[in-house]
Amino acid sequence: MKYFYPIHFDGGNRGCEAIAKSTAIIVGEDVGNQFGYCRDINLDTQLGLDKFLTLVPCGVDSYLADRFLAALNRLFHTHRTMTWRTNYPYRQLLRLISPGDRVLFTGGDMLCYGDNEIVTLNNWLYQHGVETILWGCSMGPENQTTEKLKTLFKFSMIYTRESLTFSYMKSLGLKNVCLLPDPAFILSPESCSLPDCFAKGRVIGINISNYVMGGITLDGRFANEVLGLIEHILSDTDLHILLIPHVTWVFKTQSQDDREIARLIADHFGNNERIDILDIDSLNYCQIRHVISKCWAFIGARTHAVISSYSTCVPAIALGYSIKSRGIAKDLGLDEALVVDSKNFKEGELLKSFMYLLNNHDAIHNHLLSVIPEYSQRPYQIREKLSFT
Repeated sequence: MKYFYPIHFDGGNRGCEAIAKSTAIIVGEDVGNQFGYCRDINLDTQLGLDKFLTLVPCGVDSYLADRFLAALNRLFHTHRTMTWRTNYPYRQLLRLISPGDRVLFTGGDMLCYGDNEIVTLNNWLYQHGVETILWGCSMGPENQTTEKLKTLFKFSMIYTRESLTFSYMKSLGLKNVCLLPDPAFILSPESCSLPDCFAKGRVIGINISNYVMGGITLDGRFANEVLGLIEHILSDTDLHILLIPHVTWVFKTQSQDDREIARLIADHFGNNERIDILDIDSLNYCQIRHVISKCWAFIGARTHAVISSYSTCVPAIALGYSIKSRGIAKDLGLDEALVVDSKNFKEGELLKSFMYLLNNHDAIHNHLLSVIPEYSQRPYQIREKLSFT
């Protein structure tokens, strides 16, 4: 049996790298039997993903072809033209898939956004008799659409990564649903050189994304929360701040590059000597996890950066904007004060959350030490449910 991962994309999002590597380990098949859709072969090879998956390049990014298919969609607006356009970049991967193979839709929170390629690809594969699994997902009622609801019933199995999503999926009447932690919890830190700030004292790692800030900007309401917290850390603690990017994607119409926000923050504070930016260009996910593991505490927007903190028992605040952050923290038995909803918050809430972490640091650390060893091994239980070797 061969396994395919069409929503891997590439390690420009280190979370995608984490899911791909951990899933490949759990599945346990040879590289030649696991295939990942990849938009950046060179980067993924540098990150070592070619040791886990056979990397299948996306179809040639043809601007004219995309415009032609978009025009067809506007003219006819049928499911067929929409499918053609969505599936076009995946054509090299789809040609390799046969009935009897398994397709695992990773991506974690992809269903937290609008109707996308998971819906279109899953419908197409279902029509062609291919078994599909929604893998390590999060989704809430606020994310539901008519098309998503239809396609959910076409998956052979749905593996939810936290109990809030699990309860919601069950409430829809879906039968083949299981609950296990995110697969990335199984990964171990990989040793690498640490930035100089670790030799100067305690370090708090901070990861900020465009999703929580409302874009690559420091002008939003939540940006004021972040800047106010950093001001407090600099003036009222001896902590050194390490800004830790986790996504470096830049698209034609939108940037998701965490490095850009990190630079804006560093510039805002006049390149203060207690603020550093981690250079992740040559670091893979497990090496970034090693850096996070050495932090005294962590604040993160990217889910898989926060998972690195949890999995290494570093007390963390999750800057959540969807069900996934609340669900993972809840399942780990963490106080809801350690999740701050960047879309719905009260002024001063982030600072209040930090003060809670500050005052309860050791208790949080000890709690994670007690639960993580067992919790982080649970994803392997999916093998029994799916008859993996």
